[in-house]
Amino acid sequence: MLKLIVVSLLLVVVGSDAFTNPIALDAPDPWMVYYKGFYYLIATTWSNYFGIRKSSTLEGLKSVENTVVYTFDGHTGWAPEIHLVDSKWYLYYTSCGPNTTGNACHRNRVAESVGDDPMGPYQHKADLVDDGDPEELDPSLININGKYYLLGSYFVRTQMLYIRELTNPYTLAPGVKQMLSEPTLSWEREGWTVDEGPEPLYHNNRTFVVFSASYCATPNYKLGLLEFVGTDPLNITHWRKYPNPVFQKNESRGVYGPGHNGFFKSPDGTEDWIIYHANNSTDGGCNMQRSSRAQKFTWGADGLPVFGVPEAAGVELQAPSGE
Repeated sequence: MLKLIVVSLLLVVVGSDAFTNPIALDAPDPWMVYYKGFYYLIATTWSNYFGIRKSSTLEGLKSVENTVVYTFDGHTGWAPEIHLVDSKWYLYYTSCGPNTTGNACHRNRVAESVGDDPMGPYQHKADLVDDGDPEELDPSLININGKYYLLGSYFVRTQMLYIRELTNPYTLAPGVKQMLSEPTLSWEREGWTVDEGPEPLYHNNRTFVVFSASYCATPNYKLGLLEFVGTDPLNITHWRKYPNPVFQKNESRGVYGPGHNGFFKSPDGTEDWIIYHANNSTDGGCNMQRSSRAQKFTWGADGLPVFGVPEAAGVELQAPSGE
């Protein structure tokens, strides 16, 4: 009997150093940060609220409550992210206002935390829109040379990425948005012509933007890479688009449409991790059934991120260093 008890305890210890994907069901467009001992995961709801899952481990995110931290007027809450600036958390998101219908009503907005807790509560701070803007979505915050810029996606003749200067995390600077990327390559045009979900990534004094390409309802939704290589972030010629996708479906592992990602550090700060959503089948679609997944990535000798291939659901993976 004593031997059986010892074995059982050992199994628990080994399991505590691992996790399996997905880490959250029905959680598309995920964003996560690690802050003061906890992971905070937020995702699209397609409703008039956002909730955050909080856990000290990735595996623990599966069983914790999704706590509502912000409710807004309108509907279809989409693509939320939280960013810490000067002891305040800012929740960037897309939503449609009250009494509006259809996709064309989407606008980018920002809410501010009452204190310094990622769990909020949050209060509406500003609408980040220019007069006469077409449909826009997927806002994110990027810092380049000490200045803040708003990243997003918008529709003109197709769905493109834009960058917009800010005077602070919630105020548009004078001027207008500038195009950052247009879907011209074949892998950006599967199902429909789409560049969306731009996300900042920094490494060794280099600034990247990882974005999602092709139509989200197809299994060919994937990630592409931009790098800031000049002096003016508002000038598209000062950005380089790499010619090939950097993360895409893996049929042998049953992962389709991986995209709309975010990045976070391991608890000890030594590892880089990507969080993204994906489907388990080719007909998974672009809906709330997409699940949130995480995996470690590395950096190549050329200084570019190496994301590898999406890990299969249910496979035990090593937990982030420092858990």
